[in-house]
Amino acid sequence: MSGNRRVFGIRVVCFIAGMCVGGVLAGFKMQDIPAGQETGKTWERQEQSPVDSTLDDPTECYLCGNHNRSLMSMFRGRDDLGAICVNDWYVMDMQIRNLDGMGGGGFGWTVGAEGVCSFQTDRNPERGISEVTVEYGTNSIFDVKKVQNHLCQTCLDKLLEVMDCYGYEGEESGARDICLVDFQTLELYSLQEHYISHYIRDYYVQVDGRDGEELEVTGIYTPVLENGERTTDVAMESENKYN
Repeated sequence: MSGNRRVFGIRVVCFIAGMCVGGVLAGFKMQDIPAGQETGKTWERQEQSPVDSTLDDPTECYLCGNHNRSLMSMFRGRDDLGAICVNDWYVMDMQIRNLDGMGGGGFGWTVGAEGVCSFQTDRNPERGISEVTVEYGTNSIFDVKKVQNHLCQTCLDKLLEVMDCYGYEGEESGARDICLVDFQTLELYSLQEHYISHYIRDYYVQVDGRDGEELEVTGIYTPVLENGERTTDVAMESENKYN
């Protein structure tokens, strides 16, 4: 009987000790200070400062012009979206739709210049879906000096607008050198990690860059529906009805 009491007493002591230790550890956890807070810095939106274009001839603009080193002339006016690795100005067609009847679906992998972004693609244009994984390179932080001489002032201003990011007060911008382009309108859209999605004409784009190492971009052709049908189909049916 005394042995049982001794065992019970030991268990009680262990339980109380465990509660005390657990309480101390919990107290330390509650007192953890978020990163950056101990220095008084605030987490803020970082916008790019205005920069003057140094391009002499606007017709040679890499976005709206016809410079022979830009791939935009291949895709401009196309009813589709693309991604641009800005620092080395590599333009990749997402091929969300099969516009030329050539298919073009399947997996692909594109590697740019050393240290910049690379692309892995899984395209299904017959279904209007394209998935792109952007792997950041060691030199994938946006550098305006690398495009200052390649873009006219209008296009440079458009690019700077979508290169916003978040960081601590006083730190240099950590914006990645990647953006989305509408080939038909030449409008640019941000692919920075704090964006979740974009609606662009008949397209829906989902963005996921939460791990900080790579970016997942999914483009889907989603035309407006009327009573479950595409509005273009409804218009064609009405036209055929009265012809």
